[in-house]
Amino acid sequence: MSVIKQFNDFTFFLILGVIISCIFDVFRTLRKVQKNNSIYVVMLQDIIFFFIITLLTTVYMVKVIDDRVRVYMFIAMGIGIAISRKIISKFLIKIYSIILISLKGILEFINLPIKLHFELICKIVKKIIKKCCKLFFIMVNLKCKLLYVFGKKNNFKRKRGLNNESKSKRERKKSRKKKKEKS
Repeated sequence: MSVIKQFNDFTFFLILGVIISCIFDVFRTLRKVQKNNSIYVVMLQDIIFFFIITLLTTVYMVKVIDDRVRVYMFIAMGIGIAISRKIISKFLIKIYSIILISLKGILEFINLPIKLHFELICKIVKKIIKKCCKLFFIMVNLKCKLLYVFGKKNNFKRKRGLNNESKSKRERKKSRKKKKEKS
């Protein structure tokens, strides 16, 4: 292996380190712009970051070095990351912040009519459901009251032995007198 080939590999992996640092800055900026990050969102972002970096590094190794892994390649990536973090990172985060905040504003502007229509539709559906439920409960309540009232009267008649409604008042008085005389 020639020194020129090793120097080229070293430079390519130095550039890969800078690219890795730039991708990491994108995720840092995302966390900074969102502000309220749950632990699950951060874990998902980390998984995506490591997947991207692993894929990028593997493809880079297969294309550039033809399966010759050397220690100086990883050292070059580390140096590239360190250089990028010290020199470029501050500027990149500012640029990424401006871009992400602008994108967030544009998406909110596009999403606003959809959100308003959705909220309006939800309010209308809630009112319709509320009225339907109110009518349903009124009907159920009325039916329960009617059953209670008519059920009470039937129970009252059964207790007194007056199930036959065709009896007149005279007949009922006669039957009461007979009962009193017997006792």
